[in-house]
Amino acid sequence: MSPSAAWTLYERLLFDEELREAFAANRESVLDQHGLAEVDRARFCAMSLAGLQADAEGRRRYLMAALCRPYPLSAAAIGADNPRALSRFLSGPALFLPLAERSARFGDHLSTLLDTLEDHIPEVAGRLIRAVLSVERALVDNAAALREAAGRGEAPGPPSPPSSAQLKRGRVRLPPYLLVAELPAPTELVRAALGGVGPEDVFPKLEAGQVSRDRLITVARAEEQPVTLLCRGVVSGQSHERAGAGGLSPLVDVKHLRVELAGRQGPLIQSLQEEPTLKELPPAREALMRRLIEAGVVELTR
Repeated sequence: MSPSAAWTLYERLLFDEELREAFAANRESVLDQHGLAEVDRARFCAMSLAGLQADAEGRRRYLMAALCRPYPLSAAAIGADNPRALSRFLSGPALFLPLAERSARFGDHLSTLLDTLEDHIPEVAGRLIRAVLSVERALVDNAAALREAAGRGEAPGPPSPPSSAQLKRGRVRLPPYLLVAELPAPTELVRAALGGVGPEDVFPKLEAGQVSRDRLITVARAEEQPVTLLCRGVVSGQSHERAGAGGLSPLVDVKHLRVELAGRQGPLIQSLQEEPTLKELPPAREALMRRLIEAGVVELTR
């Protein structure tokens, strides 16, 4: 048996909790199933279970923190009473996919967990969580598309302030890589209901038992406060890091410029397909468009 087979088994022991428990209970039985060479078998027989567990826990926490980072609100809402359910993703083959695909597949994993969770929570709470997950998943897909475009030299950078000529004669338009979504509650209200979780601390807070779904259910049951979310993806920076064989691997930083408008503003956004000038808009709408232009989520033609 090749050394890679021994490493494959070790990887499985690191990320598959059930296999690790079986190995701890009867390592001879687990090794028999993998047909390792005697020298590799001897190494596994001498392996420290405490060391294996410590290695597995450290890697699990690191990987889960990274996987949950793009899904802070949906991961918190779905994993509030069972963070181990989120970690089951690590035992599947998707863990070893490229970063963008792995992140998308983790979104699928969250959706599958939500399918089960919806049988145990109020329907309105399930709808709210699914709406949030849909937005976070769309942001993941948008970031992946931007990174692909950056590889072709086509991705947009941060927008520049419009010139006075653009403000006078430019037409308001929707830029590329803009996402528009409606949510039944403001994102900051959802975040506060989940204990103020953010991308950097969502999984540590879940593991520490600091996230509860109760307040989120209260928010979902209350009168709707719909908002329209505009998120424009831009490339905020590019660099390279050392890769294998002395090569360079590109690093593309993606940022989403965000504005949240009260109410369901779909018709307003749809009206921008006509690309009006600012002066063609009613005063209140012109003021709103100027705010959106300043925030960078819509733009003016030159």
